[in-house]
Amino acid sequence: MDGQLHDDGGGGKSMLAEAETEKSHTHPSPPAAAWRPSSLPPPPPGAAAALVDDDDDDVTYPEGGLRAWLVVLGAWSGLAASLGVYNSTGVIEAYLSRELLRRESPSTIGWIFGVYAFMTWFCGAQVGPTFDAKGPRGLLVAGSLCTLVGIFALSFSTEYYQFILAFSILAGIGSSLLITPAMGSVAHWFSARRGLASGIAFTGGGAGGVLFPLMMQSLLPRVGWAWSIRILGFILLVLCAVSVAFCESRVPPRRRPNGNGTTTWRDTLPDLRIFLDGTGAMSMTTAALFLVDLAYLVPMTYIPSYYLDRQGLPGDKTLSGDAAFAYQLLAVANGSSCFGRYAAGALGDRFGRYNTLIVSLFLCLASVAGFWLPDVLASHFSSTTLLVLFTVLFGFVSGSNVSLTPICLGQLCRIQDYGKYYATCYTVCSLGCLISIPIAGSLLDATGAAGKQRYWAAVVYTAVSYLGALLCVVWVRIRVWGWDWRKKW
Repeated sequence: MDGQLHDDGGGGKSMLAEAETEKSHTHPSPPAAAWRPSSLPPPPPGAAAALVDDDDDDVTYPEGGLRAWLVVLGAWSGLAASLGVYNSTGVIEAYLSRELLRRESPSTIGWIFGVYAFMTWFCGAQVGPTFDAKGPRGLLVAGSLCTLVGIFALSFSTEYYQFILAFSILAGIGSSLLITPAMGSVAHWFSARRGLASGIAFTGGGAGGVLFPLMMQSLLPRVGWAWSIRILGFILLVLCAVSVAFCESRVPPRRRPNGNGTTTWRDTLPDLRIFLDGTGAMSMTTAALFLVDLAYLVPMTYIPSYYLDRQGLPGDKTLSGDAAFAYQLLAVANGSSCFGRYAAGALGDRFGRYNTLIVSLFLCLASVAGFWLPDVLASHFSSTTLLVLFTVLFGFVSGSNVSLTPICLGQLCRIQDYGKYYATCYTVCSLGCLISIPIAGSLLDATGAAGKQRYWAAVVYTAVSYLGALLCVVWVRIRVWGWDWRKKW
């Protein structure tokens, strides 16, 4: 896919620059709207290289072989240990809100998961330079230690502040240190087949999101909270060990475009100047990803609690009988997401990443507004058909929310500039992760309703966020390529 990201001469020409050039031949635009990538500071972190193609002619890639696929296995394990827990927060939220922290409001409990998501993405955007300079192993060891200490500390937690320190901060930092080097390692071994290899690695997060909720649902009634979390910790220990053992880098650190040494940590710090590109494409893409983060976390966190409230199950029935289906729904959503992430990558390669993201966001909006919202509003509708349909469809189409959005971001810049774009965008988007669940929790409090009706405002908030994200991405697509929807972009 090199031709999609760079010019043939290896100059790192972005597709946005190509689009502006092509459009200027038929529809000249004012000088202020011209794209000027050369005016931006040029950095690159290796962590982001997992999502963009390299234009260095002197670098070759194995594109397979035992060592390369063992790296994919290591990345899969690292993402299962990090994104797998990230995708299983709905189980923890349901148990905390009904058992350990039942006296706390939904908005207060929401901050536990908001801070966790914020730490996962905010810190992860900053570790690329270390990966460039030192490779993945040290980061993975540090991430494994933080994750394991955080999870085992979580098993002893009983007070609100303890959950913040153990899970939100310590485990959140651990996840960030696992995700970025796991993704970056794959890029050192694959170029032409990078989409396939990265797609396989990304399914680790979905696999963990299937295994962990089902495991917790089975263990909690038998051994209780503390030992359920400790058993989870031992599984994470194995996954982290595999990731540390097999993830390795092989491409030397990149040189600065002017040849004056390798990139430094300063080169990938967020830089708000990239929003002043004259096109608005970067600003609107960042706004879209911010809104996606606001929306995506709500269903993935509240599906179990919604089912428990929908069925009117009392607090002492959180772990037994019909309550088991609440945790199975989250596993179904994550299992469906595995296929969705793989399909989004394959369709993106064929039809264009922005084009695929537009369709995906439309289907996310349709699933929320067409299935979840009617199930909430139909007070006398007892069948779980709409909820199950929503869970399966949303799980599948929301896979692109994680796997496709960073690739779209890479189409707005030269390969040498991707690090700064990635860090700047995800620093902003991490704020969306921080406030998403607390906002949804506040809306649950504000409705004053009981049962499933208390969720209507949170569902509308999710739908409106997806609508805003969809409009932003459509605007960027039209701004860059006009109304020619046959163009692959």
